[in-house]
Amino acid sequence: MKPAVKRLLLLSTLFFAVQSWAKPLVVTTIRPMTMLVEAIAGDSVEIRQLLPDSEVPHHYSLRIADRALLAQSDLLLWVGPELESFLSKSVTALRPEKVITASELPNIQWLSPTPEGQAASRDPHIWMNPNNGRVIATEVANWLAAHYPGQREQILAAQQRFNQQLNVVKANTAAQLQALRQPNFIVDHDAFGHFGEAFNLHQSGALKTSTGLSSGARDLHQLLSQSEVHCIIAEPRHNHDRVEQLANKLKAKIAVIDPLGADIPMDSNAYLQLIATIGDNLTTCLSPTPVPVQP
Repeated sequence: MKPAVKRLLLLSTLFFAVQSWAKPLVVTTIRPMTMLVEAIAGDSVEIRQLLPDSEVPHHYSLRIADRALLAQSDLLLWVGPELESFLSKSVTALRPEKVITASELPNIQWLSPTPEGQAASRDPHIWMNPNNGRVIATEVANWLAAHYPGQREQILAAQQRFNQQLNVVKANTAAQLQALRQPNFIVDHDAFGHFGEAFNLHQSGALKTSTGLSSGARDLHQLLSQSEVHCIIAEPRHNHDRVEQLANKLKAKIAVIDPLGADIPMDSNAYLQLIATIGDNLTTCLSPTPVPVQP
């Protein structure tokens, strides 16, 4: 065999060997999606997150480096255009089989119609319902197992373990919130509807819509006219002036809760801790303890 042919065969063998050893690159948009991939894939994949944890997905603009990362990805996991409209055009340039749009998965649970007869909400914060977290993690696990059969056994075992742990966290959170289903709470940003519905809690209003737009004067007046509001949920990325004013007038407590879980260490338990932490903070805020009135 000629030396040139030998070199070509060797290079081909090395190329395919590197391809088989290389970890798949999974690109996620926001931290909760990263948490779910970490839970079922961990070290089996390379995970890169588009948005810094300090950014709000409603108002993000795609950078040149982001576009390059998308082009390199083996799989993109995003919530969908309801939350990440900045990504809609770029997704169409990717091969459909390399994209998981969480909001389009068939078993995702959306909010129910309201008692007033309003239609079911397309609130995009779907990961706040642990049932949806399970659906998304399962889809990612099945995709990776199908495309990387050498990692199938490890990934499916991690998926099963995650499902079992999520059942425990969900049951514990439901038990601690059981006695707090009647007290009303208000949110600054309407991102907690899925969590509230999953655990039968009563959210009675929001200062900002699910897309981050401020509610009007009429909505604010309606919030001020409510009684028996025990808690107002604020988020760490937002100004809290209106929240503090409303809490003072309603004699309600304030809980600062991050639906993105930016302060939660990233590991295989991060999503479980996100659900548990939201439950803990709501339990404290909704519990009937005296609230000091600010002057």
